[in-house]
Amino acid sequence: MIDARTLLTVLAALSIASPALAESPYPKPTRDGRERIQRTGTCPTGFIGKGAFCEALHQDTPHAFPVIAGKACPSGTFRSGDACKAFR
Repeated sequence: MIDARTLLTVLAALSIASPALAESPYPKPTRDGRERIQRTGTCPTGFIGKGAFCEALHQDTPHAFPVIAGKACPSGTFRSGDACKAFR
């Protein structure tokens, strides 16, 4: 049986070793109101790569979110780069 201290140590090591897993897939706004999404490859049109994120060029850029591997984009969106992007 594993004691609580060992379990906490293992969980802490896993969270430190894989910070990308802790990143939220949901968009985060910048200070000036533009959308910022987690970068999973190529940024969609209307977004520019900035480190680990894709940042919208304008405040009115349609919303985007990382595509789920092996799945089609939901209705009302289209594939752009490695993301699904909303129609206007």
